[in-house]
Amino acid sequence: MGRLTAEQRSMLRVLSTDRSAEELTERCPRDQAERLLATLSSGGWLITTVVCGDRPLFSSQPLVPHRKPLPPAEPRRLSRFASVRRDGDAIVVESPVAGAEVSLYDSRLVEPVLTLGAAQQERPDVPLEAVRLLTDELADSGFLATADETNSLSSVQWSPHELAFHHGSRLRGDHRMGRDFGGSYWAKGRFDAPPGKHPRWSAAAIELPRPDLDRLRVQDPALTEVMEERRSIRSYDEDNPLTVEELGEFLFRTARMRATGTDAEGLDVSSRPYPGGGAAYELEVYPLVRNVRGLDAGLYHYVPHGHRLRPVPASATALRWLMKASAAGMTGEATPQVLLVLATRFGRLAWKYQAMGYALTLKHVGVLYQSMYLAATAMRLAPCALGVGDSDAFATATGLDYFEETSVGEFALGSLPAARRGSTG
Repeated sequence: MGRLTAEQRSMLRVLSTDRSAEELTERCPRDQAERLLATLSSGGWLITTVVCGDRPLFSSQPLVPHRKPLPPAEPRRLSRFASVRRDGDAIVVESPVAGAEVSLYDSRLVEPVLTLGAAQQERPDVPLEAVRLLTDELADSGFLATADETNSLSSVQWSPHELAFHHGSRLRGDHRMGRDFGGSYWAKGRFDAPPGKHPRWSAAAIELPRPDLDRLRVQDPALTEVMEERRSIRSYDEDNPLTVEELGEFLFRTARMRATGTDAEGLDVSSRPYPGGGAAYELEVYPLVRNVRGLDAGLYHYVPHGHRLRPVPASATALRWLMKASAAGMTGEATPQVLLVLATRFGRLAWKYQAMGYALTLKHVGVLYQSMYLAATAMRLAPCALGVGDSDAFATATGLDYFEETSVGEFALGSLPAARRGSTG
């Protein structure tokens, strides 16, 4: 804003309180006050509240300064991207395509939001003028449907939940890094940090074979060769299935615990073969075994701290549902010899991170997928990352609380078909 005059500083002190615009113009020359308000408004620095008597009705907080919304389509209606939800005592109207967030302090204003005041009539204690101001604010801020919303691929390609997730998990104007976004440790002092070790499974552990890393460093193919030969393979050699030794080596190379510790705020952290934000490592691996030589069929939890498997009690019906739901994402008729279900103990991330935690866990799924692809290719196995899975099936099979731990990815693994063993493609 440049160098401020004494009058401008005085006006800013007035604006830092909940005083009205009228009081601002009473204290300062009207032309100066109007210029300052226009400057602050265009820069997205003002929260505007409409008051009836002493009671606030709604407020509008700008999120993206200088954003000019497209003209609304006729007939005027709320955008399909807009949502209405409760936040404390207020009702929030928000949209990833809008330039502001509107908070309603009177529930009687919800209907005018949904209908855009189409049936405008005087309501007790809610003046018609307030309804008009609210609908104008929704139009000016970009909450209304536009022609592009239904006629342009760039808008139609987004589902409401995907665009809202993208918008909410990225750094934006109303996010303050380290305060209400990112690694703020907001839950410290309010909730105990979720432990690094999984607290649930207690069945007798099955020790997995460990590979000789020194031998692998010498005998493994070069990284360039592995990356160039990587393929998604959806068929297996059922006469020569994956062995427990191969499964043990695969999990050791991709998901084992290399070192543990505690960060400065008291969160258990660790080091593993794939990168993880904040070293929290919230992902858990559950091998669903169908055909592995040396290992009974069933569902297991991989214990990275000791490189072990613990059986997970589950009914045959639940396991069939889990396998069928995930294998639906594969083309062809093959069923994985091992389905590796990736689940997130989301609280491990959410205890530290705000707004970006779920986006971060999906990024971790991606880097673990790539690690699994490279390890399987180097081991001459058949890998395939799957695009779908059923979190309800996982919750039924494990009996876990859906909100504490839920599946977020699936990876199919098996022995390489005989026809591919002699080829390099």
